[in-house]
Amino acid sequence: MIKPPPVTDCARLLRTAFDAALIAGDPGKVTKEACSTLDTAPSCIISVGKAAGAMATAARDAGLKAGGIVVTTDENYCEIAGFTCFAAAHPVPDQRGLDAAQAVADRVVSLGVDDHLLLLISGGGSALLPAPADGVTLEQKIQLNDALLASGMDIHKMNIVRRLFSRLKGGRLARLAAPAKITQFLLSDVPDDRPESIASGLAVADPVPLELAVALIRDAGLDRLAFVPPYIDAMMAGKIEQPVRRGDPALERVSTRILASNIHCREAASRFIAEAAPDITQLPAPTLDGEAAEMARRLARQICCQPSGNSGQVFGLVAGGETTVTLGSQADGLGGRSQELALAFAASMKSSADAPKFWAILAGGTDGRDGPTDAAGGLILSSDVFEAEAASTALLRHDSYHYLKQRNQLLRVGATGTNLADLVLVLACR
Repeated sequence: MIKPPPVTDCARLLRTAFDAALIAGDPGKVTKEACSTLDTAPSCIISVGKAAGAMATAARDAGLKAGGIVVTTDENYCEIAGFTCFAAAHPVPDQRGLDAAQAVADRVVSLGVDDHLLLLISGGGSALLPAPADGVTLEQKIQLNDALLASGMDIHKMNIVRRLFSRLKGGRLARLAAPAKITQFLLSDVPDDRPESIASGLAVADPVPLELAVALIRDAGLDRLAFVPPYIDAMMAGKIEQPVRRGDPALERVSTRILASNIHCREAASRFIAEAAPDITQLPAPTLDGEAAEMARRLARQICCQPSGNSGQVFGLVAGGETTVTLGSQADGLGGRSQELALAFAASMKSSADAPKFWAILAGGTDGRDGPTDAAGGLILSSDVFEAEAASTALLRHDSYHYLKQRNQLLRVGATGTNLADLVLVLACR
């Protein structure tokens, strides 16, 4: 009979594995290495996203002399010599982001054929760099963003919509910068690492036909916003410029490289667990997607369906990706997708007759901030006190934050300076 590890050891293992994942996605390290490979020095650097400060600092540490603009969140803001630095709101845009977007547009439009623009792009760039298209106000852009966040759309679908209503997204920044040479280094926070979805593709062709994008808007009910129907009608009539498409001359001098993604973090967490506790059996893990609560139930079923085997055998999984939360009429609480996933997983395990005698889950965002909260996610053990009625109410109201906070189950790591989507780590023992 195998003796299971103490509960506290499993909690510590999950947390340190999560830390190992964050180290693997360190924006400074990968950016400095990438900058050393440039064949020509940039004349301008634009860094946007939650990792913008770290990436710009790494470019400076790599010996690049060019200055430029940095746009990042309040918690990741820092002053960097040679750069004009902006802090802006995330996930809901604000006036500061609009001012930053205008500064970026003014800077890149001044570039010429002999210039080399280095774009350092990381997660969060869509909200941090709001540049409403002509005829759309910031207030309307905020309304649209709020509707997208509540829609339950995945990140790819949300960014399809965002690209239509922007002056910079959907390759339009590259159009402004043309004919300058552009090199972009990306940190991917999206499933499948699609460049057009990272910060909504500032220098990437939009692959989605306008007709499909408009159908998505209508199917999601986003045309209930008064300004949306006349805007898309005007775009379909050719009166408003569409996003940049493949083959556009503006993209001829653009090169793109993804430096790190969620898969790097997942592999690092799995490797850490394998080295720290080789007796643990790691199961194949699904990609995190869809509704957070449903993903939690899916993971719980996978854990509960594992055969008994040797008593005391520890098994687990490491999953990565990004879920969604669709807000309904009773959504008056506070939380994020990782917190909701952790609580929904706990509820499923507690209600299952097939649940192993011990389990632990850590669900967290690699940026250190889950939704509009100060926590990265949740860390829950089977030995924790569980109140089924309170948990059910919290999930119904999407109020996982307050439930977890009251029971000391929030995962807090602080701002990490990066954003490579979410991770879920589970351990269990029969």
